[in-house]
Amino acid sequence: MAKSRVSEVVSDVYLVSIGRGAFSTNVYLIRSESSWTLVDAGWYGSEKKILATAESVFGPGARPASMVLTHLHPDHSGATRRLVEHWGQPAYVHPDELPLAAGYQSAYAIPLDRWLVPLIRQLPQNTQTKITVGADLTAVVQAFDPHVGIPGLPDWTAIHTPGHTPGHLSLYRHDDGVLITGDAVVTVDLSSLLGLLTARPGVFGPPGYTTWDRAAAQRSIAALAALEPQVLATGHGRVRVDGTAQALQALARGQEDVPARWRQGLFSGVDYSARTRYRPPPPLYQRLQRRLGPFMISRGIGPKDVVVLEVPGRRSGKIRRNALVKTTHDDNDYLVALAGESEWVRNVRAADGHVLIGRRDRRAARLVEVPPPERPPIIRAYLLRWGRQPHSPAVQHEARLFFGVSGDPSLEDLAAIAEFYPTFQITFKQSALRS
Repeated sequence: MAKSRVSEVVSDVYLVSIGRGAFSTNVYLIRSESSWTLVDAGWYGSEKKILATAESVFGPGARPASMVLTHLHPDHSGATRRLVEHWGQPAYVHPDELPLAAGYQSAYAIPLDRWLVPLIRQLPQNTQTKITVGADLTAVVQAFDPHVGIPGLPDWTAIHTPGHTPGHLSLYRHDDGVLITGDAVVTVDLSSLLGLLTARPGVFGPPGYTTWDRAAAQRSIAALAALEPQVLATGHGRVRVDGTAQALQALARGQEDVPARWRQGLFSGVDYSARTRYRPPPPLYQRLQRRLGPFMISRGIGPKDVVVLEVPGRRSGKIRRNALVKTTHDDNDYLVALAGESEWVRNVRAADGHVLIGRRDRRAARLVEVPPPERPPIIRAYLLRWGRQPHSPAVQHEARLFFGVSGDPSLEDLAAIAEFYPTFQITFKQSALRS
């Protein structure tokens, strides 16, 4: 971790940037009357640099009047436990953020969790226990009363900005228009590979892969834009003082909401909702999906309902592998082709449905195409897999991107689009396993 850097970015607001490039995290020390407050706690292990910086600004043995966390992601709350132990006082969060204090909660899962959680579950049990215990902050955080405000900051307003997390918090000082946003808005592009590599500056919404509810996050951006702030102090990136209100208003209109086609599927969803026979994935995502996906699933890494499909190429005869989600409906298993008449669909048809399918071990199977009138309940089962509920953020997101329907589509809604989504029933053969 790089040496921390401190600067007074505006009157009585000190920025501590910990780390390097796009992965650096901003921590703020705010002087208020005769005391000061710490906003966010950086990554695990940041406590020594935060303590040293606080003493350099406020004097030896400096103790804050309070400590507040914009949200409970590890790059903003990592040093919380040790700072609380050092200062002997709790850290404050918005009441809606408290459920996350206990660590991973499936109800508030982010897209990145779909990969991280299965990977963590492959680790030894004692390692899993250390991760779980280390992530539990229930003993060191407590909720403040939003109607009263943040203790120690009488001249600042606490603004609930949910989306990135359910209880995400921003802070606003009306006197001079200073807005501290956490990750509700950032000034570095964290949503593209190029942005991560180059720390490209700008005004952006929170990265989709770590955001709980993107629709709520966009509404929070609109609420912040309505404040017309003069200074934008974010959790990642440089403090912005020029054209802040205009940039936020543009972001609220969604000008950064549509990702570049090449990075869809990496840090944002691929839109498969067009009413055409074939909706090809972006080339880079397609290559990764064909190589990385099958590699991980064949080693047991990833959701249990994701399987590897092996089928000969219709022209080359070479075995083609795809990682696909297996959907269960009425005790039968199915595959739904999100991209329509995709390569694997055409290869399966050319092979008369004869394939190998599974995870570590793959079994011979026959895929039988389901007629369009019979597909709607299977597509609905796909959306509601893993016990997900209608209108939940994950269902709404997939329903919009994959099928162009609402988060609780009727069978009639799905019947209108079923012809664009080839669906196959899996019938396993009585044969030896292949590994």
